[in-house]
Amino acid sequence: HIKGATAKGVEPLYEAIKKGTDKNWEERAGCMTYPDAVAKVLKAKGVDTAKWLKDCLKMSLPEMQKAAAGLGAGDVHFDWNVARSVEGYYRIKGSTEYCIERAIAFAPYADCIWMETG
Repeated sequence: HIKGATAKGVEPLYEAIKKGTDKNWEERAGCMTYPDAVAKVLKAKGVDTAKWLKDCLKMSLPEMQKAAAGLGAGDVHFDWNVARSVEGYYRIKGSTEYCIERAIAFAPYADCIWMETG
């Protein structure tokens, strides 16, 4: 669920903010999650992406990269560090699926878990 740049050579978001060129940074960077980037490649090849988008929810980034290569997506460029905020936070694609996975991960350590909507 972490967003990153899929365009090679784009400046980090924090630099774009400092220079005042951040208005179209997401578009220039091709900012999206790794699963969405792989789905875009697979869709262009005529592959149904539903199974990939479901299966990848339980994978780490290295596991997703291996699975994507196995599906024929090749080496999809993805850099989540250049998309980090000025404060250093990773950017996320918020969704119900994200909240569910987060709740499952934190359940053993928390008395209460909630989901924010906006």
